[in-house]
Amino acid sequence: MIDVIYNGKYLQYEVQGLKILQVTGREVTGYEIDEKQIGGLDGSTYLSSSIEPRDIKVKFTLAAPTKEAYRIRMNKLNNLLRAREVQLRFSDENDKYFNASSAEASRDEIIFHCCDPFKYSVAERLFTMANDTINITNTGSVPVPIRYEITHNHENGYVGITSEYGAMEFGKREEADGVTYQQMEHLLNISNFVSAPNDTNGHDVMHPNYGCKGTMKTMGYNGRTYLCLDNPGAASGNAYGALRTLTIPADSNGASGALNWYLYGHLCFWASQMGQTGEMTVNVVTADNKLIAGMTWYKTDMSGNTGVYEITVGGQASSAVNAGHVLRSWTYQTSHTHSDNPWYGDWGHVDLKKEGSKITFFYWGGYFTYNCPEVANLVAAKVQVSCKVWAQQPNKRMYCAGFDTLNFYKCNVNKWRDVPNRYWQGSKLEIDGNTGQFLVAGMPKPQDEILGTKWFKAPPGDTEVKLYFSSFCSPKPTVVARIREAWL
Repeated sequence: MIDVIYNGKYLQYEVQGLKILQVTGREVTGYEIDEKQIGGLDGSTYLSSSIEPRDIKVKFTLAAPTKEAYRIRMNKLNNLLRAREVQLRFSDENDKYFNASSAEASRDEIIFHCCDPFKYSVAERLFTMANDTINITNTGSVPVPIRYEITHNHENGYVGITSEYGAMEFGKREEADGVTYQQMEHLLNISNFVSAPNDTNGHDVMHPNYGCKGTMKTMGYNGRTYLCLDNPGAASGNAYGALRTLTIPADSNGASGALNWYLYGHLCFWASQMGQTGEMTVNVVTADNKLIAGMTWYKTDMSGNTGVYEITVGGQASSAVNAGHVLRSWTYQTSHTHSDNPWYGDWGHVDLKKEGSKITFFYWGGYFTYNCPEVANLVAAKVQVSCKVWAQQPNKRMYCAGFDTLNFYKCNVNKWRDVPNRYWQGSKLEIDGNTGQFLVAGMPKPQDEILGTKWFKAPPGDTEVKLYFSSFCSPKPTVVARIREAWL
């Protein structure tokens, strides 16, 4: 007897009395032939062909002691079959799956429709680089995408990947040694904020009427350590809590302040129950405490799960509680699922960049740019982080609201160098043939793909892949390639 596993559920064990009799449609599927008939000639001319979608038919019986029990069991089966485009596996080949949707069902047969006719290996195969070469063996029957992970053991500016089937290039080909250039310098990180004192005598520049007499702490959650609120301190305004203000260190030339800068962070803003509230802000400010730009995450929904994300720049105040001008605002659900909440788990990335009057920020997979002349000449001198409770219910705060990564970079620092450092030591690149994305530290960087790049797959059999890096990149990166084999 063959067990049918649909969307991770063994149908026979989930539905009492269900027995699988026969499974068909997993064999070789047909091709749709595109041909052209030419008058006066026998037969036709072959033009092209494509593999047709696949239907897998499952014959079954469903036994029950009574009519009522039968209906209950059939209803449960129908409910299990509601899922669409999920894994369909069979116990006689449990290491492979189809992407399927139940299309038709009757009293004795289920038809699973596979728009994608191939079956795939449950486990990916991993291959490592040795002597700048990865030898990939695909024991499947069709070409499949390749996913590369490159971890840098030294600074690097270029990655090239070639095989007989194509060539991909990312970054910048060799740069001349001994050039004058402008670089981005890393001046603050999360450890600086963790070790900083609480700024009980200052105020949140974006929200000057909110109280900041409290304290912060570190909190471990879900494998990460977050800087978050501890004691909110004395009540003041619509929200109150703790603040930490850091002066931006001088750059490698000894110059203080940053006219152009980049701030990257990773955070969690999650309510474990409906109605939890709170706020977080990050401000980049001048030496005389004028807001240049900042980000706010807040939840004032005291019954539901709706949160708000705002980007604010200095200038005319948007409201009585906001000292700056809100460029854009979004609402989202502060749940634990990726489809609802952009700031939970591994995907909680955020960044903010100032280049003269141009303000660019990242939100949920996209970049947004605004021209803000009012902040063009403002020089960053400090960075603030605050976490607060909502004054109307201070004892029902967000379960996890804090940062585990916060980096401040100064842009356009004049330097002399003989090597590029586009990809820094410790950085991780991902080249995902499944999605066609090039990622640096989890962030999409399509602009790094060099014109003329041709993405290629691993066909059945052996494929030799050669990798190339900047000449100064020593030791070489650690590189692995992964494929998910597929069969017709």
